[in-house]
Formats: sequence, structure tokens, C-alpha cells
Amino acid sequence: MSTAKLKKDALKQLQVKPHSLTELAAAMELKEKRVFRLLRSLFEAGEITAKRNAEGVRIYRPKTDEEKAAAKATAKAAEAGEEVEVDEDEEDEEE
Repeated sequence: MSTAKLKKDALKQLQVKPHSLTELAAAMELKEKRVFRLLRSLFEAGEITAKRNAEGVRIYRPKTDEEKAAAKATAKAAEAGEEVEVDEDEEDEEE
């Protein structure tokens, strides 16, 4: 299966329910190393976000349209050399 199709499948899985790397690998019947690469690619493209659960395991989920728009606006402002305000609530969610 092509990488593009695997990325789409991973996003579909994450839209149904947020998953850890291990859970997603099991659901997709792929090795964790392959799923890690897919997740890294999706994360770098701004398609997904991650948050650690109580056990410290990263749980991945797709970004909402609002999160994507905010990220684009922040990147655009940074390119223009403008100061960017960060919502403290959003900052806490990333930690």
C-alpha cells in the first residue's frame, strides 16, 4: 500500500478515536516503526496533534479546522516578522 493511502487510513482511524502509536499500529496491522514515520509526517504537515495521557503515552488525534487555521495565521505572522500572541490555554494543552 502506498504511503499516501496509509496516511489517509491513519487519519481515518484517528478521526474515529484518538490512538497511541501502539494502538494505531495494531489497528492498521503495521509495524510500529512504519506507523511512527506516518505519524511524524502527518504531524510535520500539521494534520495531527498529540497530547500525553496520565501514563505519559502520547495520544494522537487530527487537528480541527480551527487549529489548522490558527497555525497558518501564526506561521504567516511569524514570516512577516509580526509579534504573535499565544493563548495561554492553548499553550497548556501542548505540554
